[in-house]
Amino acid sequence: MSAYDMGILTFWDVPNYGTFAQAYALQCALAQHCKERDVRQIAYLDQKHYDAYYAKKTGKNFLRSNFYKNMWDIVNPKSNYNQRKATFPKYYLSIPHTERLTASELDRTKFDTLILGSDIIWDYSFEIFDNDPRLFGVGIHANKKISYAASFGTIKPGDDYPQYVIDGVKDLDFITVRDENSADIVKEITGERPSVVLDPTWLWDFNMDTNVVVPDYEDYVIVYGQDFSNEFIDQLCSYAKDHHLQLICLDCNNDQYEWCDVLIHQSDLTPFEWIGLFRHSSAIATSTFHGLTFSLIFNKKLAFCASDFILAKADNFLKKLGLYDLLSVKGRDAREMLDYDWDYSSINAFISTEREKSLKLITSTL
Repeated sequence: MSAYDMGILTFWDVPNYGTFAQAYALQCALAQHCKERDVRQIAYLDQKHYDAYYAKKTGKNFLRSNFYKNMWDIVNPKSNYNQRKATFPKYYLSIPHTERLTASELDRTKFDTLILGSDIIWDYSFEIFDNDPRLFGVGIHANKKISYAASFGTIKPGDDYPQYVIDGVKDLDFITVRDENSADIVKEITGERPSVVLDPTWLWDFNMDTNVVVPDYEDYVIVYGQDFSNEFIDQLCSYAKDHHLQLICLDCNNDQYEWCDVLIHQSDLTPFEWIGLFRHSSAIATSTFHGLTFSLIFNKKLAFCASDFILAKADNFLKKLGLYDLLSVKGRDAREMLDYDWDYSSINAFISTEREKSLKLITSTL
């Protein structure tokens, strides 16, 4: 049986910029604040979840996007992928990690401390997650099991929770979650309400991170997300024209936004280039959770296309920041949001306090 000191179980290898960023940030923050511990990401992803991105598929849905074609080239040992820009697999491997583990191998591995989180690892409603009980710590050998900023995502209190979910949550030694909805569910299962902490991306200083790449572009608005309304698009284009800014679309899911000036495909954009484009932008338009998060981290002018899915994860956080009324209204004029008086002094002060609390909670229990 292999043994490790501290293992973080999250969505390893998932080709999503926010998913990578939260894994990287938690790794960096814990390594910095727990210097005596050997902190590693657990290089495991449920096979069904992994295959959804990387397995070679056949039939009418055969590798429909260039992104998944490139992902197959990267992981296929017969592919000459070194001639391409390897994106996510390469960068996940740059994070300290365990050996790559199958489900059965993970079950035979021992950890002194197991950390579950962050992201929506507890949203068992997604078929792609394959009802993997290991995301709740079930079956994993560890002296201590805790969660940091885990989220139930779209699951609501009062749901018919699977038994492995109940058993896993009850077996945890210490629980923190990312949102109030998840706190409600944990209280329903355990009888005790856990602390709500910051998403890991807030724990690490991406403004000072030298891995972040400075882009070649200047004077631009980042567009990241999906389901933008025609009205939102028209307003955004009008704002960009009036302020002499380019619209740069960062491909979220094989997007083809012809109304943008520049389209950068996922297969051509590394995670640290993605973060760099956010950091050096003039403004940001997004509909995603981590798009919203990095907009606030880098103190940007922001237009947020609200959806019930994202607000379920961020509504109370936005209320605490005093931004809920501005960003939560569906159909809000993009120009109104971008022209808002974005004075980040109070926002940054609140985040600083919450960051200290979140770090104290996680490091004290470790």
